[in-house]
Order: sequence, then C-alpha cells, then structure tokens
Amino acid sequence: MENKIKLNAEAFERLLNIEYYFCLAYKGKGFEVRVRFAEEDFHHLEGIGQLRDLQIHSESGNVTFDKALDGMITQVQLEKSNFFEKSYVQNKIDYLHLLERAFDENRVVFRFRNEQSKSKIESELFLNTLVDGQDIYVYLDMVAGTENEYFCRSFVANPDFDRTAGQTKLTTLWQEKIDLCTGESHVIYRYKNFIPKDLKK
Repeated sequence: MENKIKLNAEAFERLLNIEYYFCLAYKGKGFEVRVRFAEEDFHHLEGIGQLRDLQIHSESGNVTFDKALDGMITQVQLEKSNFFEKSYVQNKIDYLHLLERAFDENRVVFRFRNEQSKSKIESELFLNTLVDGQDIYVYLDMVAGTENEYFCRSFVANPDFDRTAGQTKLTTLWQEKIDLCTGESHVIYRYKNFIPKDLKK
C-alpha cells in the first residue's frame, strides 16, 4: 500500500527551491506577493498540526517533514487521533501532492475576509483553482516583518461550502515561477502587456 504522506512530502520537497511571484491589484492599487516554501510548513499543510492528541503534533515542523520523507509517518498512525475526521485531514492526505499544480494553474487570488467566512483560518490571501476536478484552496499569510513575503498557512481540498462567497477577488497582473537555485523563471500569466516595473502601488 502506497504511503500518501511520503508522496506528499516528496512533492512538497520539490517546492523548497521555488518562489512564486505575483503582481496583484485592487481598485487601481497594486502590490507584490512572493510565496516561498519551508520544511516546517508541511506539518500544518498536511493537517498534522491539528491532531492535538498525538505526540507528533508537538514535534517541530522540520522533524515532521524529515519523518514524512523517510516514510515514518503513515495514515494509520494519524487516524488514531480523535481530531482526524473533524479536521478534514483525509483530504489533505489525498490531495496535498497537487499543491504545485494549484499554483501553476491558478489564475484567481482573493483577499481573505475572515468575517465573511465560516472558516477559522487566519490568513491574508487565498488561491482557488480546480486541479484534476478537485476544488483546491491555498491560504497565504505574510511572513512577520516583511512587506511582500508570504507562506502557505493552510491547504483545503473540496470543502463543504463555497469559500469564495463574500470574498474580495483581486486582479492578477503577473504570475511568475522562479527557481531559486538556477535563477531560471517562467511567466505563468501576464495581463495584456503588463510588466512588473509598471505596477502602481
């Protein structure tokens, strides 16, 4: 039986040297968003951070990620938690491997308005896109002390309600995928003839 958590960790590892750069706008005001990925983020994206009655919940994110890569964390272990079902961990296990494609294929970014949502997630922005028929949401929050650096706060697949309702849709002007090791980049989306230096902040 395949270990989906190990597969998710392997897919996430490929993102560790990737940055996604966005130029976004709302009502004529533009801003930049740079999303990077860190090993410690996997702990929560996979839902392990919500399983408060398991010992692994209190381990550091780096340790959790290394264990997942080594195949030392299994779904059977996580299912022992009383919080497994109510925290929707199953859909994270089933679909987190689609995270990179969710960014690559995304064209819509929303500003997150918590007061308009049933969700308890705390974030500033979120992406929403369909990948292989799965309704994927990726929540982004700003790194403390920065102006435009963001990390993935949460990952949700196929929620039981429309999470875009009442949210503010932003205009995507530019979306770029950058390999931080080689410096190579690929423009995923460009609005008309826009270039980043034209962004009006």
